[in-house]
Amino acid sequence: MEGSADSASHGDPLEEDLEDYDLGGETGGEQDVRSDDPFFVSKQAAAVFKHKILKVYFPKFAGKAGSTEPDKRLVYVDTHAGRGSYDDGTPGSPLLIARNVAAMSQRQIECLFIEARKGNHRHLKTILEREMPSTARWEALYGTASGQLNEALAYAGDSPLFMFIDPYGLGPTFPEVIRILNRRRKGFGSKTEVLLNFISGAFARAGGYLRLSPLTPQQHKTLEHLDEVLNGPWWRQVYLSAATPSDAVEQIAVEFAKRVERSTGCRSTLIPVKNRAHHVPLYWLLHFTRHPDGVWWIREAASQASAEWRRYCNPPPPEDDGLFPLEDEFPEEEARREAVWVDQIESNARSLLTHNGVVNVPLDATALFGNTLGLAWSKHLRQALARLYADGRLEPKPMSDRLDKYVGTAVAARGVPSSG
Repeated sequence: MEGSADSASHGDPLEEDLEDYDLGGETGGEQDVRSDDPFFVSKQAAAVFKHKILKVYFPKFAGKAGSTEPDKRLVYVDTHAGRGSYDDGTPGSPLLIARNVAAMSQRQIECLFIEARKGNHRHLKTILEREMPSTARWEALYGTASGQLNEALAYAGDSPLFMFIDPYGLGPTFPEVIRILNRRRKGFGSKTEVLLNFISGAFARAGGYLRLSPLTPQQHKTLEHLDEVLNGPWWRQVYLSAATPSDAVEQIAVEFAKRVERSTGCRSTLIPVKNRAHHVPLYWLLHFTRHPDGVWWIREAASQASAEWRRYCNPPPPEDDGLFPLEDEFPEEEARREAVWVDQIESNARSLLTHNGVVNVPLDATALFGNTLGLAWSKHLRQALARLYADGRLEPKPMSDRLDKYVGTAVAARGVPSSG
């Protein structure tokens, strides 16, 4: 194994550099933040969704991006790696990637983990030394993500890069995100992707400072930093004009993604993660890629992650030895949800057929999924399209294999092209 590098000799990050980390928790400008706050979620519960996405999506990225690389090398960077695992042994994102590395012997996946808390960094190294495959190449740097950005890009070199940015607070500045996505490399295509956690609570609480007076010097600094994160002060009026902090964060996330798209040529996918009890996004995951397959597979991963998230938030009732055991209502509720999704997708597909005469999944995926985006996945899409095929409205028959490439044509009756 190539030993992990420890740059702790550079000294602790300044405490002010870590100041906005607490915005991801239960503090900030929005007052009376408690465990029943709409943005509250335990760190371990929040990790369920993010980790499922990594587990499903990263192997797809590695398989696709590494297939044409002469040395089969890919780089994974986790900018806020944390401790590597939770206190009960539940794996964090570094351990999940370690296991993916072990399972993908046909690729040379090299990993860089960055962590700004000294105690977390020590624990992370211990975990990685124990869990990483003996042949793996990896490093664990101590310091802030911004402070180690040069090292991260140098480590990636000319290889495909997937960067997971899961900050404790407001996250990287806009220029840093653009620099990552626009990095130059030798070889075909950019092959650079970013999955960014846009924490609703952090942005809502920081935005709440706009309504406080007077402001402390640190609150002024946080607002100025948020200008850097979001590419200017435009977000302030959006926040103040929105009906709720949740509405404000959604509008800000959408506009932020558009600005990244314009500056990079990437396609973005915004994935809301909601707590069933409150129905507001606890955070948004923003994915940036230049490859259409990346858009498809991140949506698939998000939908499967949302199912696992819902199951986590609604665990089966404890076993009861009494005469009237509690019933697990989740499977029936989930079935009802899925039936609604299929109905919605079918309606969207019928509308596309009526107006365009064709359903082109690579181009129409967003319109097809509509409000079910991030909830439904390919099996629900196939079921919806299969109904139209059975009704004689669509040809050819949609199959589960290569559904992401499916193009179907409207027909008025079986085998008869539609005039409309």
